[in-house]
Amino acid sequence: MPSSEHDQRPAALRHSSASLSALLIAFAANFTAERVRVRDITESLGQRSFGFILLIFALPNSLPIIGIPGVSTITGLPMLFIAVQMALGHKRVYLPRWIADSSIATVDFQKLVNKVAPWLRRIEKLMRPRISVLTLGSAERWLGAFCVLLAFLLVLPIPLGNLLPALGILFIALGLIESDGVCVLVGIAIGISAWVLLSGLVWVAVQTVLAMLDQMV
Repeated sequence: MPSSEHDQRPAALRHSSASLSALLIAFAANFTAERVRVRDITESLGQRSFGFILLIFALPNSLPIIGIPGVSTITGLPMLFIAVQMALGHKRVYLPRWIADSSIATVDFQKLVNKVAPWLRRIEKLMRPRISVLTLGSAERWLGAFCVLLAFLLVLPIPLGNLLPALGILFIALGLIESDGVCVLVGIAIGISAWVLLSGLVWVAVQTVLAMLDQMV
């Protein structure tokens, strides 16, 4: 994309105190190219990219208004890639070209933002910087490791198994973006619940298969 197009990005995108919903709305309203690349969005957000990219890939699995059946494996792999970088302590997001240059039509992106923004505004009203120990420093690495586990669950082809892991990542990502430790705790609680529930389902499935094999012998 030509640099002139990047120069047209609104000032709100470069203002670190702006809310995520404001950033998205400003970006969608002022972006003039025909397609929006993942690279365009992450470069605009700078240091908030880790949380934002996790949020973007978690949304299709966690919000019923844009849920897409069967997309968990596709979105889980990029989240796994990003979460590993967080766990390793990388300061900025590195994306392989096939992810960074993947794009969506600007018109479709604007429609997506219009659907997501009201949900984000409701959540943002309840959020504020607090319990910073859970969002700063080495905490981000531990959260990255935890998100690796949740993204692994998303990659697995478990029927209806994507909602809770995606919600866990969603709240952790929002907590990182808004420096809200309470939101992070909610995400951790949901993530633990996801592992307990899905582990139980896998155990029941294995026991069922073993029982069926015993009957066949």
